[in-house]
Amino acid sequence: MWYWIVMFILIAGSIGMLGVSFSSIKKNKAIAAAREEGGGRRRRRRDEEEEEDEYDAPPRRRRRPEQEPEEQPQKRQRRKKRQWKILLEDIDSWDKYTFTFYDTVGIGRGKDGSMYEKYLPIIGDGRVSKLHCAIIHKGDKLYLKDEGSRNGTYLNGERIDRPVVIQRDDIIGIGETRLEVQRILRESES
Repeated sequence: MWYWIVMFILIAGSIGMLGVSFSSIKKNKAIAAAREEGGGRRRRRRDEEEEEDEYDAPPRRRRRPEQEPEEQPQKRQRRKKRQWKILLEDIDSWDKYTFTFYDTVGIGRGKDGSMYEKYLPIIGDGRVSKLHCAIIHKGDKLYLKDEGSRNGTYLNGERIDRPVVIQRDDIIGIGETRLEVQRILRESES
């Protein structure tokens, strides 16, 4: 009799876990679809331009006849800001977080992360400070920076006291939450 009760509980628990996993995947796909829908027109246009560039020669610029080379206004060379995409996974709950950003992603317990470009609220962990840490970009790398948190920020088990370069498979420890860096992608220069 006890054998059947234990088996029933195990089967019910497994079905429950599968249900939660599938609902989480469905929710993440819906969020990703909503994000893509918002930027879909620009992305489609960019994709069409890339397809054309593969087959056609790039157009040449023509000089206006009324301007001599010495008279042309000096254009400031602006470097186009490149977007970053980072995928983080909570090791304990298997929640996945994806952020596309230019400068910073803040992580903390507070609900208002308006000072950051993107913000990841860690609500269930009481050891996480309101503004715990940030992922910032400098040059061609991403750095993890502690924002003066009470319990500290850890990278691969070591407490950090200055910005440290992060890369794929690093483990970010904040409070009792551990986030694994699944992927880091950078928009290519055009």
